[in-house]
Amino acid sequence: MSQPRYLGYIAMSLDGFIATPDGGVDWLTPFNNARAKDGGYSDFIAPIDALLMGRSTYQQVMGWGWPYEARAGYVLTRQHGFTGDHVTAAGDIDTLRAAIVANGHKTIWVMGGGKTQRTALDAGLFDAITLFVMPTLLGAGLPCFAPGAQRDLDLSQITQKPGGIVQLDYTFKEPS
Repeated sequence: MSQPRYLGYIAMSLDGFIATPDGGVDWLTPFNNARAKDGGYSDFIAPIDALLMGRSTYQQVMGWGWPYEARAGYVLTRQHGFTGDHVTAAGDIDTLRAAIVANGHKTIWVMGGGKTQRTALDAGLFDAITLFVMPTLLGAGLPCFAPGAQRDLDLSQITQKPGGIVQLDYTFKEPS
């Protein structure tokens, strides 16, 4: 049985923020419209069979309506007994990793805020990450990755997208 692949697919401002200080992501709307002209998301999401996200991201996504069809949701939370629509499992990172393997998921999108990204990174989950750098400076907000240990990556591709967006594709090096 092969190990699941964990992928990141994140948009951030040039100064490294994924949301405004209050967690808002409306600043992404004009860039999402520009990026939609070139596609890419449908190719990314097609093989994804599960999503790993923090509780705040889950709640934000549910406010929009679950856009991930029948894909399973795994929610990283310290809240004991957390449940909800589309939640296959909830708990700490080790609980989620075990549930993902037990349920046979193959390709998992690690999505959400900087704390979730950092937790997955520190747990060694990421295989690859696609980062979209948006041509804007928010000046303040929620960082793409919460503070933590240094991790080195290998750049595999740089792609210029419409609207001044730069797509950076990385794979993760093994920690030394």
